[in-house]
Amino acid sequence: EIFEVPISFGIEGTILEDKIENLRYLMDIDLTDNYFSGTITPKISALKNLERLVVDNNVFKSTIPNEITKLENIRELWLSMNYFTGKIPDDIGNLRSLESFSMWGNEDLTGSLPESLYDLAHLEDLHLFRNTFTGTISSKIGQLTKLKTLTLAENKFNGTLPSALGFCENLEFLRIELTDIGGTVPQEVCSLTSKNLFSEDIDSEYFKADCLPSSVTLVGFIECDCCSSCCDHDTNVCTIL
Repeated sequence: EIFEVPISFGIEGTILEDKIENLRYLMDIDLTDNYFSGTITPKISALKNLERLVVDNNVFKSTIPNEITKLENIRELWLSMNYFTGKIPDDIGNLRSLESFSMWGNEDLTGSLPESLYDLAHLEDLHLFRNTFTGTISSKIGQLTKLKTLTLAENKFNGTLPSALGFCENLEFLRIELTDIGGTVPQEVCSLTSKNLFSEDIDSEYFKADCLPSSVTLVGFIECDCCSSCCDHDTNVCTIL
């Protein structure tokens, strides 16, 4: 019986598929900081006891298989800093136990966020920055009441920040800079700065948006009265307030 597979630092190759379904007791896979390539096998769905899958900083080049949404006990799913393409699987909301979801730094990940993402009631950390996601942020994000960290920066999201985000009263860190999210930050979101969305560190960037007056238009892309750090939407220059 194998419960944990930590493999780190410099290993290359692909992940063998033919025996993976036999590892039915496996609970933890960590392949961080290697050179694994190829795909995540659809056979990963056989690992019913898996609670943690971390493949950050490898060279996977494929779409994310929908079979990954059958890992009903998964709590941490980290796929950052690879070359994944396509979209977040539509059935991602099936991962009802998911607490931490990180996919930042896959610049060819596109599309809008699936509606089922907002069904992840236990989600605490959502890291989606530095991809090519599009579309708006649904008001359903207010359903993620356990959310502590939300990073949407460096994407092509548009529209406005929904006031329903104000229901996420545990939020501690929010980044929406270098996107096309504009308008005005709702007062309901600003009210979070009197709860958990703040820091005693004067250099903190706990709430970052494109609110710095543009060198081109002379106004901020988004109006924000409560941000801790503002960026110029046109030059990507940022400053701490």
